[in-house]
Amino acid sequence: MISADFAPNETLSDALTSFLLVFQPWRWQQGRETATLEKRLKDSVFFLTGRSALYHLLLSLNLEKGDEVIVQAFTCEAVILPILANGLRPVFSDIEEETFSLNPIELQKKISSKTRAVILQHSFGILPKHRKKIIDIIKKHNLVLIEDIAHTIEIPPLIPDYKNRYILMSFGRSKALSSVFGGAIIGTNKRVMRRLKTAQKQLPYPNRLYTLRLLLYKPVSLLIKKTYNRGFGKFVHYLSKLINLIPAEISRREKQMYFDMDMDKRYPNALSILLTNQFKNYDSFKKQRINCVNRYNHKLNFGKQTLFSNQPLIRFPLMIDRPDILIKEAKKKNIFLGKWYNRPVAPEDIDMKKTQYPRGSCPVAEKICRKIINLPTNIREKEVDIIVDLINGYQGNNR
Repeated sequence: MISADFAPNETLSDALTSFLLVFQPWRWQQGRETATLEKRLKDSVFFLTGRSALYHLLLSLNLEKGDEVIVQAFTCEAVILPILANGLRPVFSDIEEETFSLNPIELQKKISSKTRAVILQHSFGILPKHRKKIIDIIKKHNLVLIEDIAHTIEIPPLIPDYKNRYILMSFGRSKALSSVFGGAIIGTNKRVMRRLKTAQKQLPYPNRLYTLRLLLYKPVSLLIKKTYNRGFGKFVHYLSKLINLIPAEISRREKQMYFDMDMDKRYPNALSILLTNQFKNYDSFKKQRINCVNRYNHKLNFGKQTLFSNQPLIRFPLMIDRPDILIKEAKKKNIFLGKWYNRPVAPEDIDMKKTQYPRGSCPVAEKICRKIINLPTNIREKEVDIIVDLINGYQGNNR
């Protein structure tokens, strides 16, 4: 099994750590590991999910109902839900094609007297091409800047003397580092961060049954991946879904475009232990991702994305005609390619009307959504070559 989505980071060490934690419930909620993480990521506050972290950040900014937050099209529901839950209005701005991030010209057009914040997304872990121009626009209008680095843990360069900047991180199961769930805010505005910390302390921890299900994810997912091609992994995967063994990444309520308060919890120490273990492997993950990105660049026969060379991308984005056909062909070989993002607000099974995205308003993003696929980057060279051969053959047959 080769997958861009399913358990891209999990190692035997992760599975063993998680499995042993199952038998140490006294470490599940509070413990020194969470405090150590918050010191490691200075000025940070952790929550169970990235959307919970964003929700409480927006709440701590004391914005008024109806205030506007500019976001890019080519994003996911986890960004939009916290905005809507705070009674704010998401305003969608188009993107540029090279790094799939905000186009500063389009951003300037979207700013109004009600604009209060801009979310700058680092898609796939790519530093936005026009980051400096975008920051200059944000500073000029004295807006709040939220840099969404959910696809990486590479902290972007600091902005001297600007206190209205926050960093949103995610440690979900398909992110650069995974504790199954998890999110954090990093900020330097002491007043806002105090409010955020107070809000965090008032939240309950996930109950023990839920925590147990999270801990089972790493050993079960590794078993599935290692035995999928032999059939046993397929059976375990099917069974785990059937009995709801592992919590879904997106809840049913979230797919209906409602902020799920059941997911609004404090970050438990058990997940801090898992994340700490992943941090130990980050240098090796980073090197592997860079190697895969460079190998894709070198070996793909078309659409070479040289901008991405030597970058530890969480996924390698590629534009291709009729991507759904290629995805189906790959699936027959137990290769599961990613679809970030095949809609202006993903995933495809949410209610788009409730996102408040005006259809046709961001033509560049919509064009990219029709052609984008993404390739896994934390895999072996031999697996990269299998994917490359598949794509090159598909492209050659469709010219």
